[in-house]
This record gives sequence, structure tokens and C-alpha cells, in this order.
Amino acid sequence: MTAVHPSTPPTPAPEADAPPPVTYDHLARTPGRRWWVGPAALLSIVVAGLLFVLVVGMTTGLAAAIAGVPLDVDGLPADPAWSAGFGLLIIAATLPAVLLVVRFVERRRPGTLSSVTGRLRGRWLAVCLVPALAVSAVTGLVGELVAPTQGAFVGWSSFVGVAVVALAVTPLQVAAEEYLFRGWIVQTFGAVVRSPWPGVAVSAVLFALVHEGATASVWGFADLVVFAVVLSVLTLRTGGLEAALALHLVHNTVAWVAAAASGGTDAIADYTDVGAGVFAVSMLGTVLYATSVLILSRRRGVETSRPMAVTGAAEPRAVA
Repeated sequence: MTAVHPSTPPTPAPEADAPPPVTYDHLARTPGRRWWVGPAALLSIVVAGLLFVLVVGMTTGLAAAIAGVPLDVDGLPADPAWSAGFGLLIIAATLPAVLLVVRFVERRRPGTLSSVTGRLRGRWLAVCLVPALAVSAVTGLVGELVAPTQGAFVGWSSFVGVAVVALAVTPLQVAAEEYLFRGWIVQTFGAVVRSPWPGVAVSAVLFALVHEGATASVWGFADLVVFAVVLSVLTLRTGGLEAALALHLVHNTVAWVAAAASGGTDAIADYTDVGAGVFAVSMLGTVLYATSVLILSRRRGVETSRPMAVTGAAEPRAVA
């Protein structure tokens, strides 16, 4: 009689390892991306940016001429409100250039510059505005003790014009800088290198250099570089530009409104006279804000990466 042995169940095949999640700095690593895409995108941003700046300059100049606004020796609007609007719009003109190049040259969704979800997370941006405003109030009070504001109130007629322009246009100017420096530059480096730090370093230095007087003061240059690095770190740790946009927006808006009140808008972006005291106050605010945002991010479960499909294409994931 032959013994019957129970059959051994087949060993299940090991499951394939899930692809690693895609972090913010690697969102430009799209399938089929070639080595020349980065240089081509850079050239396209420069050309498109210059064209948009030219259009904005001509449009603003024509509008000023129709309105009878006097011009200064450089041919720019001499009226403080018009001058503020012109300066902010020139910077803001680079935003459509960046978004269009990402869409048509890099062949990816412009929303991937906003966050790992493929869109700007409005609720998270609103949350970040709260600590940004609180920190701005604290540093404003401390800053007055360190370096009191010079100049008397210019009067309501002059103040209101500049303040309204600043409130309306500063969001566009801030968005242009964030999408270029913390967004496109960091992601362009991330498309070819694994570490985010080369992109963070290059974007921080370039961000500092585009500000007037940055190289004339060690403290001014350090202030801008550290500010830029912290914003990049927050972008990486929170998976999007919202935290950087919130602080940058509040910082610039408060600076413009304060300058409008004292008539000092001509030197608002001049870092020539930044000293150690101003640098210390600025760093205090930046550190307080970064700490607050990171705590809020963890508590709210803000998404910092997104899954990658088997083909290598990053797929967006919804956030509650």
C-alpha cells in the first residue's frame, strides 16, 4: 500500500518592492527627460521673461503717459504708487514665463511647481499665514527697538496709493520669486542629482544677488541667503511652496506698507545698510516661523511626497 503525503503548498512569489515616494525636489524627473531639457528650459525662461518684462514695461509706460504721470530722469514713473507698481510688476512678469516653460518645454504640469499634490494647497497656505503674521508682529516690535523707523508719516493721500498697489501686486511678485527660486531651480537640480542641497545653495545665492546692495553688506547678504535656505528647507519638508509663499508674502507686504507710511519706498529692496542687529532680528523671526510651520505640518499630516508609478512617472495624490 502506497502512502499518500499531503502536497506542499506552493511558496508565494515575493512581492515587488514598492517604488520610493517622490519628494518635491525630484518632481521634474519625468519619464524620458533628456539632458538638454534643463538648459533649454533655462534659455527659454530668460527669453520669455525678457519678453514679458518688455510687455509690462511698455504697458505701464503707456498707462502712465495716458494718466499724465511725470517721469524721473531714468524715464520711470516718478509718482510713488506708480513706481511701486512698476517695480513689482516687472518682477511678477517672470511668473508666466516659468509656468509656460515648465508646461511646454519640460512637458509637465505647472502645478508640480506648487506642491507634490500637483496644485497649490490653499488651506495649508492659509494656515501658514497665521504664524507668518504673528512672527511679523513680534519682529516688527523688536526691530523698532534695534533700528527705529526713520521719517515722519507722509500723509494719507500718498500712503494709501502705495499701500493699495503693494497689497494688490506684491502677491504676484512674491509668487514669481518663489516659483523661480524655491521651485524651478531646486527641481531642475533635483532632476539630475539626488541631493537637494546643490539646488538649494545655488537658488539661495542667486536670490541674494538679485537684491540691490546685497554684496555691499555682509549682514545683508547673509540675511538673504539664510532666509532663502530656510524657505527652501520648508518647501522640501512640507512638500510645496505654501510655507515659503506665506512668509515671503507677509514679509514683503509689511515692508512695503511700512515704507509707504514713511516715504522710504525707494530703498525698500536695498540691503546696503543692513547691520548685525537687523540680521539678528530677521533670523529670530525666520527661525520662529520655521519651527512653527514644521510643528503644524506634522500635526496636520501635510503630505511631503507622492507615489511613483511603475513606469517612473510621479502620480498626484489627493490631500484631505
